[in-house]
Amino acid sequence: MTSLPILPMLLAAHVLSVILWIGGLAFVTTVMLPALARLPAAQRIPAFLEIERRFGSQARVLVLVVGASGVGLLARLSLASLLGTAQGLWLDGMIAFWALFTLLLFVLEPAVLHRRLRERGAHDGEATRVLLLRAHAVLLALALIVVTAAVLGVQGVG
Repeated sequence: MTSLPILPMLLAAHVLSVILWIGGLAFVTTVMLPALARLPAAQRIPAFLEIERRFGSQARVLVLVVGASGVGLLARLSLASLLGTAQGLWLDGMIAFWALFTLLLFVLEPAVLHRRLRERGAHDGEATRVLLLRAHAVLLALALIVVTAAVLGVQGVG
């Protein structure tokens, strides 16, 4: 009896989860937040929070899968020696970006950000939407840099 191909399964889970996670971030940044400008200002942040609540649940699961599969890949491929080195900067970037999103999704959003967005959005829905758009644009730019660096790093470039 053959064993399960663990490494390809870990890699597939990792890549597919990253695609869905960062794809969702791209959708929120480039489609949803700009489209909210068409709503009356008072409805913009409540609409964002309702949509984000649904995607946030998916994003939390995806981030957990990315983390678990990443640890598995790190162990299976013996990549720990690259951590903190110039050759492993792409790996450090992936871990740092994952840690930032984990903090945002599991700690800051539920503890602080949603309440603050509701309060701020009630006073100035447009300024709050623009702030969200800028924050998401920064996160998306970081994500694209990290993904590009990871693809190049895995191929030995850099």
